[in-house]
Amino acid sequence: MRRILPKLASRFAKAAGNLVLAVCCREGMCMTTKPDERETAGCTASLANAKERAWALAAGTSPDRSLLDPDLAFHGPAPVGDLKGREAFETAMLEPIRAAMPQAAKRPYLYFGGEFMGHVWVGATGDIEGEMTSPLFGVPPGAGCRKLRFGEFYRFEGDRIAEIRCLLDVPGLAHQAGIEMFPSFSGRARIPEGPPAEIGIVKTPQDPNLTETTRSLVENMIVGGCNSLEGSDMASQGLEQYWQEDMAWHGPWGIGSAYGLQEFYDHAQGPSVRSFPGRKGSWPKEAFVAEARVAGFAGQFIGTFSGVPFRGIEPTGRKITKRVMDFYTSRDGRLAENWVLIDLIRFASDCGVDLMARLPDDPTSAAA
Repeated sequence: MRRILPKLASRFAKAAGNLVLAVCCREGMCMTTKPDERETAGCTASLANAKERAWALAAGTSPDRSLLDPDLAFHGPAPVGDLKGREAFETAMLEPIRAAMPQAAKRPYLYFGGEFMGHVWVGATGDIEGEMTSPLFGVPPGAGCRKLRFGEFYRFEGDRIAEIRCLLDVPGLAHQAGIEMFPSFSGRARIPEGPPAEIGIVKTPQDPNLTETTRSLVENMIVGGCNSLEGSDMASQGLEQYWQEDMAWHGPWGIGSAYGLQEFYDHAQGPSVRSFPGRKGSWPKEAFVAEARVAGFAGQFIGTFSGVPFRGIEPTGRKITKRVMDFYTSRDGRLAENWVLIDLIRFASDCGVDLMARLPDDPTSAAA
């Protein structure tokens, strides 16, 4: 019965998703499920233009101002937070990175785009690399190359980015400065690499059938798999039908990486389930696009913090949300790798714990 239920849930989720899409299209929220050739051509041209323009921000920290809408909405991680307007984004986000890492190279290893709810979105994740010569977000500078993991989604209106959703792995940057914001963890402690560029960097038009396969895999895995969890029985999700046996999962610093489903259960999902019984991932997401073998979404994790402590933070008994981003690659009809970012600093703050207080009061005098 446990093997049958996830499959039924997956089929129901896919059917429900198609119904929602059809309703949205009737209401004018997105393009039709079967666009005519003119609509398809327009969508392809718009996406190609967006990806060409967004590369300046995905792979750089000094984009032309004309790329950003003056009324830009930025939804960022702690300690930056949500911002309104292009100038606020430049002042609070771009300028601190340029000042702290003047020779930084922003290196995306996944870059792709698509349509979501009638808008063109472009997604990117990778590392901002370089020597830190001054503090960044409270983290002390130091010699040697530092890596700051980032995940970003850009929503276009015309030729400009009107909305950015962003997460950063600040605890991972702090670790490289010799400061631990979390207790030791059982996942593999590493800053992950990306796939080969020919898989992860999608700049040219792709096979729509491959794109749909990847998109459906992610949606069915979340809705019909993870969200069908029965209690703490990991096998009830039936995740093996969605993932390659040699799958890899890369969480933020404080959780770590896992290789194979058993490691994922033991070191990533299992501890989360024990802390947040009945946890769910929100669906639909704030952004969700796929292209070729790459997909990603920005969304929220929802659950009641009523179980065991999570990463050294005591349970509150209250409902919580975590801002999350997931990025995926597929291979031979199954998901192969998953890069995850979570706003753990904001989550801790919501639980009454100030992780930023674990950084030195004077980061300039604490250079590693």
